[in-house]
Amino acid sequence: MLYVRAMYPIKVAAQLAGLSTETLRAWERRHGAIRPVRDANGRRLYDPAAIERLSRLHRLTSRGHPIRDLAALDDAALDRLLDEGRRAAYGGVETLPSRLLDAVADYRVDEFDRDLSVAIATLPMPVLLERVVMPLLREVGLRWADGRLAVAQERLVSSLLRMRLLAVLNPPPRERRRRVLFATLPGEGHELGLIGAALQAHEAGLPVLYLGTELPAVEIARVASKLGAAGVALSSVDPQQARVALEELRRLDAALAPDVPVWLGGANARYLAEELRSARIRAVDDAAAVARSFRPRAGRA
Repeated sequence: MLYVRAMYPIKVAAQLAGLSTETLRAWERRHGAIRPVRDANGRRLYDPAAIERLSRLHRLTSRGHPIRDLAALDDAALDRLLDEGRRAAYGGVETLPSRLLDAVADYRVDEFDRDLSVAIATLPMPVLLERVVMPLLREVGLRWADGRLAVAQERLVSSLLRMRLLAVLNPPPRERRRRVLFATLPGEGHELGLIGAALQAHEAGLPVLYLGTELPAVEIARVASKLGAAGVALSSVDPQQARVALEELRRLDAALAPDVPVWLGGANARYLAEELRSARIRAVDDAAAVARSFRPRAGRA
């Protein structure tokens, strides 16, 4: 089969790159920043690589770089500039998780909520996840395990995170794709890892429905059936609840439709998966594994 490269006229290319057609023409004529091909009638055409380059140039000029300094640079050099800008812009984020936890430790709830809200509003989701939320969750787990964080403080972090992040996780009202349900089973009240996993899955492009904590297996199966869920992601952390989780998972395995997979995360996940020996239930290390499992299924739908 002959492969035909996609080509776009100048108006479409400008829209895709976030530019006006006048700016695109000026960058081409005055600075030689881009070299389109032309069709038999002399009209400019742009391939996806050219549009990606235009998008890089647009982002850098928006940050104050003059186009005359950027025009002669290759794409690798433009990417280095963008990366340097990201590091400079988000350098102060590295200390934010510990500052947030210090605020919670002193019950400075307003300070925690303010700093978290600013981070959610201003940081791109990958930066928020990788440099704020996930380090925060790891540190909460460590402090809770060694006694530096009381149960009430851990629940406070969970509550504030939940309140601020559920708006991100909730799908649009008209979302029609089959969703992945995120929940914990009865007796498992720790949801910080679950929230983090749901955010990672959301960022990976999965339609997520966050159900929360301590749901019986029969209820999860009922929701999955009613909504035609694409899968169920569960977190099990508390070792004292492992046996309860095992029985609930057996009920869930029996109640779910045959084509609905179940992913387990958390400290108990590997033990539970090995005990169950179910073809549909498997332990995963992070939500990226859920995304990798889900995408082939979606592609066959």
